Amino acid sequence: MEGIVLAIKLGLVEEVVFENGTKMSTAIRKKPVEQAVVHELGAEGNDVALKAHHGGVDKALFFMAEKSFVKLTALLGKDYSYQGEAIYGENFVVSAFDEENVCVGDRYQIGEVQIEISQPRVPCETLGKNANNKDTRKIVVETGLTGWYVRVIKNGVIKKGDAIQCLANPYPNLTIKHLNALLAVEATEAIKAPLEQAIDCPVLAEAFRRHLKKQWQKIR
Repeated sequence: MEGIVLAIKLGLVEEVVFENGTKMSTAIRKKPVEQAVVHELGAEGNDVALKAHHGGVDKALFFMAEKSFVKLTALLGKDYSYQGEAIYGENFVVSAFDEENVCVGDRYQIGEVQIEISQPRVPCETLGKNANNKDTRKIVVETGLTGWYVRVIKNGVIKKGDAIQCLANPYPNLTIKHLNALLAVEATEAIKAPLEQAIDCPVLAEAFRRHLKKQWQKIR
């Protein structure tokens, strides 16, 4: 299977006034560009505000599926276009790949760049403010339309329209959809074994591993 980079968006931290009147410094409103110069910590011209929770090697860049963008936007009752300014903080919008077929540990070649999938995105309140729907976080959790973070294995340039090729799929059971479901369901014995399998995955980002561990501890 081969996908395509449909949109690239980059942005720096700025003071944003949301529709509900609140203000905050954020880089969520990334602007469309034709290419990105990618490195270990993300891309030139791109940044995050809350560095304790965003950015870093394990969350260098954020990807969304075209299908998921469209589905989520419809559920929110909006008419946002994935070609416009970022609504969900997305750096890349891609075809073919989504939460059902992207797995932690997958490696992809995109233009000159190689990336590795590190974890699903865990939505925060800023997401709802920018999408102008207070239920955004709840809807994202319930549907699993989270998108995913990547770490950069090989630096280089990614251009809009570049092909996306999967180079490796070492953990085919650990899809983004599956990992999201482990957090969304009630913590019972039924998910103990799947939780332990995910927690033991060596390439899963530590931040997401902590969420899974908290879920596992509820079972005990």
